[in-house]
Amino acid sequence: MEMNRATSHTPAMKLLRSNQRRAALLLAASLTAAGTVPHAEAGVVEKARFVFHLGAAYYAFNTWVWRPYREYKFQVGAPGQKTNIVKAGLALAFAATQVNAAIKMTRNTNDPFLQKIGSLLPGFNKSVNTVAADLQRGRFNEQGIQNINRQTNNLLNAADSQGQRIRPVAVPIPGL
Repeated sequence: MEMNRATSHTPAMKLLRSNQRRAALLLAASLTAAGTVPHAEAGVVEKARFVFHLGAAYYAFNTWVWRPYREYKFQVGAPGQKTNIVKAGLALAFAATQVNAAIKMTRNTNDPFLQKIGSLLPGFNKSVNTVAADLQRGRFNEQGIQNINRQTNNLLNAADSQGQRIRPVAVPIPGL
């Protein structure tokens, strides 16, 4: 469309150019906002998934290991002692899987919460795996269970101090 100088200064043309500028600014602003929203949502989703994995691990430990331990169900002579020990081992194997998933999420994150809590997870995961292996073989590891409980409390307190509470997430564990 060619315009001569006389028609380019008419009120209609000025209004058209003004509307085009507004539309271009609106488009640029919406594209900028749209570019930042998925990243922000990804951070929220990433954190939610991370907290879910740790909550599922906490539920498995608390329900199938720590509670029976406090109720002396792993002691010699307790009814169903071997069964309870093996169930605890399976629950800890499940917890280790959940902690592994949380560790993988923290490897390439820029989120300070995930970095801080993620730095505590490798040692925790090693303890969980060691005790899980013992329990699955039917060997009771009292010191290991107490150590996992201490590490769990440290992890929960660290998350709480960062403003993110980790709650137990009840998930069905096959076989338990």
